[in-house]
Parts: sequence; structure tokens; C-alpha cells
Amino acid sequence: MKGILAGLLVAGSVSLSAPVFMDGEWARSFCEVWNNTPDLVEKLGNSGSWTEVQERKIFLYRKDCSKDKQIQLTIRNENGKATCVYGGWAKDERTKDDFLMYADTKRWMEMGRKEYGPMKAMMFGRLKFKGPKGVAMRNMGPFEAFLDAIDEVESDTSRCP
Repeated sequence: MKGILAGLLVAGSVSLSAPVFMDGEWARSFCEVWNNTPDLVEKLGNSGSWTEVQERKIFLYRKDCSKDKQIQLTIRNENGKATCVYGGWAKDERTKDDFLMYADTKRWMEMGRKEYGPMKAMMFGRLKFKGPKGVAMRNMGPFEAFLDAIDEVESDTSRCP
């Protein structure tokens, strides 16, 4: 019994120390995940449609929380690599070259578990998307890799940012 209680306390402390899903701390950690995902760094870096601008921003939020609590990933073309140079709370205005994506927490987790990809998510309204659609369509492989990686940062999904 004592061992079970200790295990529960350890498990509980892990979730308490984990960042809230899609808060600023989570975004910083996800930036590292991005930079360690070759399908994002290499494939987007070699994509003419993605790299036609020096920098793109991706704004994200959980629809079942608040759209005012958006995070931002800033992706810069660095020597042919799409490198995440900033992950944190949204600090910039979205431009015509940037993306906005939002979904309910449950849907983000389903996409992260690879239950379905971006096309199905958008077709069925599970993922809302704004931004240069042509760029997104020409980069479906990296876009899918992005969604697959969304649950790689241990996080607390029980609370809103």
C-alpha cells in the first residue's frame, strides 16, 4: 500500500510540473520538438512555397479555452532549414503569410495520437485553419508531421492556459 501511495504521489507531481497544454512554456518546449523533427526542419526548409518568405508565424489556441490565450511559433528560413526561433505567448500580429490554427483540446490530442490527419481534421471541421492555403496544400507532409508532434511535449490538458 505504501508503495502504491508513493507511486501516486510521484505520478501526481509529474502532472503538476508539466506545462499547461498550449501555454507559453509548452510553446517553448514545442519549438525544441519542431527543431528535432526532420520532416519539419528539412522538408519545409527545402520547400519553395514555404521559404518564399524569410519568416512565418503559426498561431495556435485551444477552442474550448480562450482565443485570447494564443501561442506563437516563429519559423525562420536559416540556410535552407525551417528553424523554430521562438515559441511562447503570441507577441506579433498575424500577417497574410502566417497561419492560425485552433481546435478543441480533445481534437488536438486525437491528431497528436495520429487518429487522423490534417485533411480529415479540416474536412470535418475538427481543425480550423486560416492562412495561405496554397502553401499549406503544397506542404501536407510537413503539416501532418506538425500535427503528429503536437502531443510530444508532456502537458496538462485538464486546465486552460
